[in-house]
Amino acid sequence: MLNIKHRTEIISVIAALCIAIFVVMASLFMANTISALDGEVNNYIDRAASQKCDIVESAIRNDVNTVKNFAACASNYKNTDENLVIKMIKDLENSCSTIDAFIIADENGDVITSKNISKNISAREYYKRAMNGEVYISKAIYSEPDEKMVNAIAAPIYGDYKRIVGMVAGICDTRSYNNLIDMSFGGKENDSNGYVLNSDGEVIMSGENALGDYVPMGDLFFSSDILAGVEESVRNAVKDNFAKVGGSGIVKSVCKGEKYVAYYSGMSGFDDLHYLLIFKENVVAAEQNHYAMINILMYAFFVLILIIVITAYIVIVRVSFRRLAKANEEVSRIAYTDSITGYGTWDKFVLDAKSLLRHEYRRYALVSFDIDKFKAINDMYGHDEGNRVLKLIADTVNRNLQDGETFSRINSDNYYILMLYSSDSDTARRIGSLIQAIEYEITEFVPVLSFGIYRITDKSVSIRRMGDLADIAKRTVKYGDDSAYTFYSESMLEKMREEKRIENEMQTALDMHEFCVFYQPKVSLDGKVNLTGAEALVRWIKDGTVISPGKFIPLFEKNRFIIKLDYYIMDQVCQKIKQWESYYPHLLISVNMSRAHLRDPQFVEKLNDICLSHGVSTSSIEIEITESAAYGSLDVLTAVFKQLKDYGFHISIDDFGSGYSSLNMLKDLPADVLKIDRAFLAESNSNKRANDILGYVIRMAGSLGMHTICEGIETDDQAKLLGGLGCEMAQGFYFAKPMPSDSFEEILRGNSKTINIPSNNPEEDK
Repeated sequence: MLNIKHRTEIISVIAALCIAIFVVMASLFMANTISALDGEVNNYIDRAASQKCDIVESAIRNDVNTVKNFAACASNYKNTDENLVIKMIKDLENSCSTIDAFIIADENGDVITSKNISKNISAREYYKRAMNGEVYISKAIYSEPDEKMVNAIAAPIYGDYKRIVGMVAGICDTRSYNNLIDMSFGGKENDSNGYVLNSDGEVIMSGENALGDYVPMGDLFFSSDILAGVEESVRNAVKDNFAKVGGSGIVKSVCKGEKYVAYYSGMSGFDDLHYLLIFKENVVAAEQNHYAMINILMYAFFVLILIIVITAYIVIVRVSFRRLAKANEEVSRIAYTDSITGYGTWDKFVLDAKSLLRHEYRRYALVSFDIDKFKAINDMYGHDEGNRVLKLIADTVNRNLQDGETFSRINSDNYYILMLYSSDSDTARRIGSLIQAIEYEITEFVPVLSFGIYRITDKSVSIRRMGDLADIAKRTVKYGDDSAYTFYSESMLEKMREEKRIENEMQTALDMHEFCVFYQPKVSLDGKVNLTGAEALVRWIKDGTVISPGKFIPLFEKNRFIIKLDYYIMDQVCQKIKQWESYYPHLLISVNMSRAHLRDPQFVEKLNDICLSHGVSTSSIEIEITESAAYGSLDVLTAVFKQLKDYGFHISIDDFGSGYSSLNMLKDLPADVLKIDRAFLAESNSNKRANDILGYVIRMAGSLGMHTICEGIETDDQAKLLGGLGCEMAQGFYFAKPMPSDSFEEILRGNSKTINIPSNNPEEDK
């Protein structure tokens, strides 16, 4: 009995010790597991929120860069006509998807804007900050004209000697940042509240879920209910982190009976901005709560069924980590999936592109493309239709991808494709097929697509840099009338720098009268070489050096500065005609006008006003407009020609024969003169058929009541040929070079014999 009792006691003690050891070991193990799980959840929060922070920072940085670039371009706004400034503002507004309005304000706070905005903003904080030299993002302010909350991104305008002469502000609808700032966990909506704060903890932007919750707009995070329940040392640590560039942290607190987690992080690109995300702890800690419930049950049955409990524990841990992995997958889905197209984001594209570029023997090109004037399409058809088009394009691109390729919508209507490359012709063929496929899918309008292609020769170059170089190539075709593509070359960078230099100098050159008018005589082909008039040609003379028109005229056509230059040349010509009319009263001067004027309903009236201001008859002016202006806008050109005739101007169709000339087009245009391009003379010396065509054009023009003149005459044989074919007038180096006004005046006075001097340099005859 005693032995049995003793053994029972020993067994009981051993069992109790075993149970105690198991309980202690299990408790320690469970505590460590919970701690590790808690750490993983914190890491999960940090990764998810920091990725969202990067996305918000990128969006704000893009808008800030847009405003800063505009401020740099607006440095000379005071010397620019206000209507042109407003037009520049409108063009920029049309090209920006997130900034609704731009304003320029001078030192007094008076503004230039295309919107219904207060005419003086000197009392605005963002104005004061910008005039103090800061690039400043305001907190949300109420815009009475638009009846909505807006943020202002302001930057100073620097004039000469780095003096601040004004400021530029981009006005953004606060709601445009809502979807970016908010974040959903586990696919749930309205389960988090996102904010953008300044370093004082003041809310300047908030997500759609956050309006009015937790930290109201304009309040301070440091004094919010969220931090009211934490120790003062914690609040002080948060303030210290906010004062550091890039400072971040996670704070857990209890507010109104609920447990909350607040994640905050400084935006690395902005010293004064921080991202804050607040959400209930149970949003991401569901696994922990579930685990805790099971843990209680485990403890209750641990002594009785140790093996079952340990097995259950192993299963639960595995389930918990699977759920955590699923949560991480959800974070990756949010960060790497474009909400509009359903395909990869920029971040996903970078990861995939890096992986594909590791294949040593594959050659690639990075293709950048977009839709021209997509903002106008959004305005016309609505954002829902615009998003549908973006998705349609993404689907079409995806169907046209080959194995080993990837793509992404980078932002707005900008797409990148990492495309396998074998040759330029093959890449061009594939892009042509892609354009056709997209045009086939989009039936509401004809999309105009611009493609830039960067051949990847150095795979160590960053994906961002590759994209930038493809974008540079794309911008060189942005001003074409049709879908187009071009390959990047190093000369494009140099060309961009040269064009930027010219654009920086063009207005000053105009103000300083560096653009000079040269005159090239026109003569009759009646054998006497009689002077019949002249063509006014522009030359840019800077520091005694003549800049070729070929270097600046195409750029001025592209940036529309040609409009201002044309009116300037017209004014200079009228001044000279008035001076010369006393000894050459019937002089006819031709003035070239760009096709850029055709859409201006006041164009002809402005020309007439210039003539009236100098007391010059419109019959002394011949307006030259190139034949290519008729393509796609013949009705508009016909109306302009008729209006010119009504005002008494002579009209010449310039460069006929340089493009796809149409004699049928001539019957609809009330022109006086057909100016035959030198291209018709290229084979005239050796090709009888070319001579027959040239003679036919001259006779056809005559039958339509038009005079004919041929330009680019270089030899006596050409002059005799044209005279024999019935051409009435000619100009070119054979007769005279373009010359300054004083040299031409000597010819008019009869004091010069410079006409009919051959030359060996026909290239300047432009």
